[in-house]
Amino acid sequence: MSQYSPQRHQHGVKKKLVEGVGGVLVGAALVLLMRGLVKRRSADTDPTPSTTPATSGDPA
Repeated sequence: MSQYSPQRHQHGVKKKLVEGVGGVLVGAALVLLMRGLVKRRSADTDPTPSTTPATSGDPA
């Protein structure tokens, strides 16, 4: 007959909590990575005012 000690049970709970926190951190990192990629891609396709040629002289 096998008996489970409280220490063994606590270790399982602690391990699950650590894995859960790790999953949240990895998920947050993926969200930030994807957000950065989307912003970079949209910045490449949209022309910004700084890339338009500047006019010099008096307007006609």
